[in-house]
Amino acid sequence: MLGLGVGFYKLSGSDYPGGWDPSNLGDKLQVWYQFNTGISTNTVEESTNQIIAWADQSGNNNHGSPRVEDDVNEMPKLDTDGTVLFNSNTDSLIFASALSLGKLAIYWKANWANTISADVPFESNGNNFIKVNSPTTLRVKASGQTREDSTINEITDDGSTAVILGLERNGDGDWAVYKDNASGDWSTTSPKDGNTPIAHTLDLTQIGDGTATSNWYEVVICNDVLTTAERNELYNYLTNVGS
Repeated sequence: MLGLGVGFYKLSGSDYPGGWDPSNLGDKLQVWYQFNTGISTNTVEESTNQIIAWADQSGNNNHGSPRVEDDVNEMPKLDTDGTVLFNSNTDSLIFASALSLGKLAIYWKANWANTISADVPFESNGNNFIKVNSPTTLRVKASGQTREDSTINEITDDGSTAVILGLERNGDGDWAVYKDNASGDWSTTSPKDGNTPIAHTLDLTQIGDGTATSNWYEVVICNDVLTTAERNELYNYLTNVGS
């Protein structure tokens, strides 16, 4: 049954001895921000647990840091449950090295505590972004090309229901989107690349800075699509993160 997994054992916290984790994705794995792991904090303006770094666990040292380390309005916060809280739409974590992705797979687990409207969890500028445009619509734009819209199963924005969102693009330029491992449908008014080789990249410099009142558990970014087996393993893994 999907979501149960085989040979998956969780003891406590972020330890999964004997089980699958994103390191099993090998050379595909470019960035891995792991739940409640590698997060450095400081007290800023009398506000505790302001994040100054979320360390990349992929081995590529692409750590995420806020634009400034002395302004709570620019810094996400480590919440009491171990999640990363973006509590304003100016909070961000900047990649140490900008990403330029042709083929890709980007997955993250989060929950939202307010109505989702034009929420931008990943971006570099107005020409490169991934946007949760509404609770049922995910939008992507790469290198200024025509934006791509997809319909997904509705996200519950009650602040406690975590969802796993995924976006992939294969070598033919075709996009796929997933919400809790269920694939979404692309709008006929916003066609895919048309089965032609990728001619442009999705360039990303940061997470946040456009996402408001959301708690993030984990982020996994790859430079290739996932196999069905890898996708199911990743979903099983993320389902158990933070539970």
